[in-house]
Amino acid sequence: MVIGKNGDMILKIGKSARLDIEKFLDSKVNLKLFVKIDDDWRNKSFKVKEFGYFRK
Repeated sequence: MVIGKNGDMILKIGKSARLDIEKFLDSKVNLKLFVKIDDDWRNKSFKVKEFGYFRK
């Protein structure tokens, strides 16, 4: 997953998810996101599949 420069994309994803959850629950929530780093994951077929992507 590309998190973007300075984490911009992960911030947008988190904010959007939090707003959706708050709307669904009709309550404020504190959403915590965790980023796990796995070097060279794009070149590991099993990791690519694990993340829901596939190679052609």
